[in-house]
Amino acid sequence: MLTLLWLCIAAIPARTGLQQQWKRLAERTVNHTTDHTEFSIDNIEQDLQSLRVKVTKGAINLHRCRVEYKNGQTQDIDILNSIPQGEESKVIDLPANNGTVTKLSFWYDTKNRGIQKATVEVWGKAGN
Repeated sequence: MLTLLWLCIAAIPARTGLQQQWKRLAERTVNHTTDHTEFSIDNIEQDLQSLRVKVTKGAINLHRCRVEYKNGQTQDIDILNSIPQGEESKVIDLPANNGTVTKLSFWYDTKNRGIQKATVEVWGKAGN
């Protein structure tokens, strides 16, 4: 029993270290419609390796994401992920060496997802 307690306590700093690798890039409250939202990304200095979306105050059905890079390239990613209030999307991996992300666009709907407007947070993790 003591060993189990020690293992639980020992895992806490490691988990905190992983959470610190993610940086919040943008946040917006979204409407009760099928829509898309664009986020200009200007608060990162490194290329991103991964993205994830966190939803609070409501829930959304996330359909796809478009990533625009500084070099002019774009990437469309099908996501198809229902995100309940207080939860996060799956990790969205980005290809290596595409460059700095300048804009993210997300297509979503809030159909049958509650009465409150959802707040969408976009998080990014820099590559090595």
